[in-house]
Amino acid sequence: MTLGVLLALAVVARLVIEVIARKISPSASPHLDVPGASVRLVAAWHHVALAAVLLAIGLAAGQLWSALLLAPLAALLAPWPAARLALIPLGLPRAACWVASLSEWTWRADRRGGAALAAAWALCRARRPDPAAEAWVSDLVEGASLRRDGAGARGGAAPARDAARRPPLRGAGVAAGAMLAAYRGDVEGARALFESVAALDERACPREARRIAAGWLAAEAASRGDWAAVLERAREGGGRALALLGAVAARLLGEAPTPGALELWLRWLAAPRRRATLPLVRRALAAGDGAPRPEPEAPEPCAAKVAEGDLWSRAVLLHAGLLLRADGAISGDDLRRLGGAWDAALEDERAQAELRERARSLGASGAQAALGPLARAVEEDLAAALRAARVPHADWNDLGATIGRTRRRLRDELLSEVELACDALRRRVDEARELPPLAEWREWTSLRAQYEGAAALVGLEFRRLAFPKVHADVCHAAVWLFNTRKERAIGNAMFRWLLAEAEALDDARIAGLQRGNVACGV
Repeated sequence: MTLGVLLALAVVARLVIEVIARKISPSASPHLDVPGASVRLVAAWHHVALAAVLLAIGLAAGQLWSALLLAPLAALLAPWPAARLALIPLGLPRAACWVASLSEWTWRADRRGGAALAAAWALCRARRPDPAAEAWVSDLVEGASLRRDGAGARGGAAPARDAARRPPLRGAGVAAGAMLAAYRGDVEGARALFESVAALDERACPREARRIAAGWLAAEAASRGDWAAVLERAREGGGRALALLGAVAARLLGEAPTPGALELWLRWLAAPRRRATLPLVRRALAAGDGAPRPEPEAPEPCAAKVAEGDLWSRAVLLHAGLLLRADGAISGDDLRRLGGAWDAALEDERAQAELRERARSLGASGAQAALGPLARAVEEDLAAALRAARVPHADWNDLGATIGRTRRRLRDELLSEVELACDALRRRVDEARELPPLAEWREWTSLRAQYEGAAALVGLEFRRLAFPKVHADVCHAAVWLFNTRKERAIGNAMFRWLLAEAEALDDARIAGLQRGNVACGV
């Protein structure tokens, strides 16, 4: 190959790289502010890419020594694959952070968050605990975000002219916080943070952060045996590992279309960590062979025998049996039997006569003095069991007087708890007591989960009673975060949730306000 041809190819390569560099240049994102000077990084990538092209041409021309220099340059040209496939599995947080920070193509306006996510992920894969590395990653995660400016939101706290400019939190930073929580053993907190990644606007959340969150949630659900949740995550897409878990879940659940054995093995070969996933593949193959699987035995509604017509004994035994059940093992039929048993016992004329006679012998005022505390104790027990089992309101709606009183008691308890949480949020915002961005996001996701969990238990009535209070205080906090603290991704996510809830409850006034706030962007 002549020198003229090499020079011509180099010129063409430089022009192509120049176009690519301009496409991913920070000039398209004037508010980008990351350490290390993004302009210099893009310029360095530009020259590395040109050198790699020249070395590749030399290698094609027979210059074998070019391969020695081309290998490290290729890693720099694809920094995120290098970090994900090599540095993170090796458990090198600092190296993974530095290399991932070069990947502007993957993380776009959240390069700092992507670097923190790579560091936290590498920390999870480290072979030995390293307190110094954990402290370093923790400091990195707290500041994992970027700064942006834009229009102001309406409906709450006014913006401050001299607000402190701190880097705002974005999607990759939230995923980094979730990964760090998982490393510390806080599985519930990690699950809540990973699930909250989907609540952020796509402009504030890189696709890779969503993919990592979906993969972690699917793996965690598989570890609990929740294959329905695994299948739901897999349908959203998210990489080779998630595709394998989705195929395993489909075979275990018998969902159509059920992947065949060949497809399952091919997905296993394509997925990472094949040694760890091999038992799952074998289990799925065994489940798909048509071998009968034992059905779980239905618990007896009442193990002990009671005399015919002994309503009190039947109600007490059913009540004790329900309280001894494991969380999540309570069904609508259980509640129907128990509620009917207590209704019959509390309203039976013979039982009332026995209580009156007993009250006279004890010198009490009457049967009602004994029935009142008993009924309240029954309702308290049932309310606590329903909360622990998270029984959906549709399974226990309109099941009699006792269940109806329990529902009202539970509604009032949940309403008071949500209002207290909203008051605490409002008071903190009014006093301008700032939390780190990730802590702000955790507080909001906790309040949202509390509201949605209560709505799932009690139903639409709770949402209509609680939403005016929730909207007033959450909007106030969201506007403060958006305007004053410049946490626009967080504020936008809160506005979007308020808009969706207002539309679901047909509140046109609130929906109009929140459409304007959402339009302010991220």
